[in-house]
Amino acid sequence: MLRLIAAWVCLLASLLATPSALAQGYPTRPVKIIVPYTAGGSSDFTARALAEKLGPLLGGQVLVENKPGGNTLIATEFVVKSAPDGYTLLLAGLTTYGAQPHLYKKLPYDLQKDLVPINNAIISPLVLSVHPGVPAKNVQELVAHAKANPGKVNFGSAGVGNTLHLATELFKLKTGVVIVDVPYKGASQAVVDLLAGNIQMMFDLVQTPLQHINAGKLRALGTTWDKRAGALPNVPTFVEQGFDYNFGAMIGIMGPAGLPKDIVNRLHAEMGKVMAMPDVREAFGKQAMDPLTFASPEAYAGQFRRDIEEMGKLVRAAGIQPQ
Repeated sequence: MLRLIAAWVCLLASLLATPSALAQGYPTRPVKIIVPYTAGGSSDFTARALAEKLGPLLGGQVLVENKPGGNTLIATEFVVKSAPDGYTLLLAGLTTYGAQPHLYKKLPYDLQKDLVPINNAIISPLVLSVHPGVPAKNVQELVAHAKANPGKVNFGSAGVGNTLHLATELFKLKTGVVIVDVPYKGASQAVVDLLAGNIQMMFDLVQTPLQHINAGKLRALGTTWDKRAGALPNVPTFVEQGFDYNFGAMIGIMGPAGLPKDIVNRLHAEMGKVMAMPDVREAFGKQAMDPLTFASPEAYAGQFRRDIEEMGKLVRAAGIQPQ
């Protein structure tokens, strides 16, 4: 009997020690950050900048893999179905993911049960930019142009419920304009069509269209915070132009459910170190992205729950019907 009890104690101790052992030996092979969009956009930039610094801190290699399509569902389902061992992570925008439960009658996963929020990386305003052929030098003139041409102004997004789409839906609610959504697999593809004049306007994180704005190939009309973006100091905010409009985007990292707590805590802590590095803060600042991490994974999860609630209100107000 004593031998049996001792065996059970040893087994229980080994099970309890497993998460710690995993964290201490983690990683032993490359870690992948899955990006739900095409290369070249703000999410991709964030993932690659994070991966470059995160690898050395973890003592291994962190790679970025793009899995666009399905309005982020393809990449998300891939991560959800991956082994919860810390080697497959998801780059997630809280606005986009906060809207998902309200956009689909049935998702192939439960966001709050099947994903574990780890930590946020950045927060960023959006910029409204237009093709130079659009006869508008500011937001008021764009609204007037759109109202004079209902249904003839197209905007680019990265799919229904994406941050860029929701920002535009809020713009429509605030201004009463009638404009048409043209969805893409990623913001970088939408910018290509904006440059070509195939679409006339789009909201996006500043990083994606910034070089084209600086080159005069696109015209920035306004940014979406109550303070100007450092990368676009001459572009007034919506608030400055008399609009009650404020919209930002948070981008962070999540993992599949069942991820050992020790690994979650390790990744959370190392992400905090990365985003506190002066050169990282400077690099993101040049793209109008502000590093923003949370005190704990639980605090980040709380923000995710709040975003789900807030995005639900916006989806319902915009009259977007669940698919």
